[in-house]
Amino acid sequence: MASTRAHEPVLLDPKGPVITAVACTVGAVLFLGAGGAFVYVTVRTVADLDATGTGWVWVGAGLALAAAFVACVGLSTLLSAREERRATLRLAALGVDATALVLAVASAPPTNDYYDQVRLLMRISGPGFEPFECSNEVPNYRFGSATQGTVLSARVDPVTRAFTIERPTAPPAPPPPPPPEARTEA
Repeated sequence: MASTRAHEPVLLDPKGPVITAVACTVGAVLFLGAGGAFVYVTVRTVADLDATGTGWVWVGAGLALAAAFVACVGLSTLLSAREERRATLRLAALGVDATALVLAVASAPPTNDYYDQVRLLMRISGPGFEPFECSNEVPNYRFGSATQGTVLSARVDPVTRAFTIERPTAPPAPPPPPPPEARTEA
């Protein structure tokens, strides 16, 4: 008897068409350039195998492996950029508006770019899907003002449970003090 298991929730960082095009271009250049270098170095190494000693074969093999690694990185970049864009478009088309209640806030290690992060434990609920909880590391500059009990706007794909959250709204500004002539003195 097969059971249907719900997808794990995924916090999606929406990607626009320009960012996707740049990432795909970089991935294609890495893949095609390094793939071509891999083929060239491999052919040269095999062709020169008789003319040179075995020491150069190891150099050629090392260069071929490095080029193959860069080609794999390029292909991975290309495929992941396309998948993120597909998920962004699916969320925009099929997603429902929801709310994310912050249950806990904790510090998190910085990103590779040395941006500070916070870890938010959230309960996400809305129409068309079972409420779920998830914990994600988010940039401090966007969500540092979130505290326990903060309600964030969210958009959720009910099928894949991919979601986005919006930064908290600023608290309302305090009302201005009354003018001095309106004050009464006792």
